[in-house]
Amino acid sequence: MPKVLLLESLHHAARAALDADAEVVALDAPDEPVGDDVLAGIEGIVTRGRGQVTDALLARCPALKVVTRAGVGLDNVDRDAAAARGVAVVHVPNALTETVSEHALALALAGRREVVSSARSAREGRWGDRDHFSGESLAGSRVTVVGLGAIGERTRALMVALGAEVTAWNRSPREVHGFEADLDRALSGAEVVSLHVALDDETRGLMNTDRLALLASGAVVVNTARPGVVERNAMLSALEAEHVAVYAVDGFDPEPPPAGDPLLRHPGVIVTPHVAALTGRTYAALCASAVTGTLDVLAGRQPGGGARLAPRP
Repeated sequence: MPKVLLLESLHHAARAALDADAEVVALDAPDEPVGDDVLAGIEGIVTRGRGQVTDALLARCPALKVVTRAGVGLDNVDRDAAAARGVAVVHVPNALTETVSEHALALALAGRREVVSSARSAREGRWGDRDHFSGESLAGSRVTVVGLGAIGERTRALMVALGAEVTAWNRSPREVHGFEADLDRALSGAEVVSLHVALDDETRGLMNTDRLALLASGAVVVNTARPGVVERNAMLSALEAEHVAVYAVDGFDPEPPPAGDPLLRHPGVIVTPHVAALTGRTYAALCASAVTGTLDVLAGRQPGGGARLAPRP
């Protein structure tokens, strides 16, 4: 049986399927040390979001054939190093579409309708805060969706269904109503921004001081992509100036963040602990697809079950 290194846990059913057809070396933590004697025979690596598949790790796995990311984004896999070694990279690009777009919508509603701060006021007995309530509906709001992959497109459709005035931007043109080819024009005057771009050299720090300044005063920024898409110091300054009212983000950098992190502690920040994709059904299906894709490649087949070969970098 092929030998597979599992950097993070999987759904129990997917793990059972992997155990049935492979010898699994499962780590207790993604950065747990592993000896060269173990890595020498590894033919597959499976990771989720935290396990880093670096050039150094790849170099220690001479028999490696496939790296599988149980998820969409590939920023934790050194794809250039994998390609140079002839190692296939597999991911599951469409498994999270519904779940993450729902989470983005939930965060947008929470920010626009001041759900978190209102709930805190009620719990603490400050019912008079309702006299200063300034929440708005998404219907009629100017929304900009940044990135029109499967998740971004689904989020755009949900916003349109709620009656928002939606502008969309993507690095390559898309034939959708409201598409704007220039990002700065797309962001100008936006009351809600929802981010759905992959994190890479082009998008790191995409939302910087200048771009945040383009938004409407009191804007809500939703980030279910990656924290690195937003310049943290620029966002903190925008929040402190009250130009951005709410920054709603799924995940942080690093994870978990230090308890005293000023961005984490800011009252205008809503943070969820990287759970946008972790509904029970989605997690089970995601892990099952990742295992199927891994075993398919190790058997000399194209990955199936919803898994796909990642585009070459």
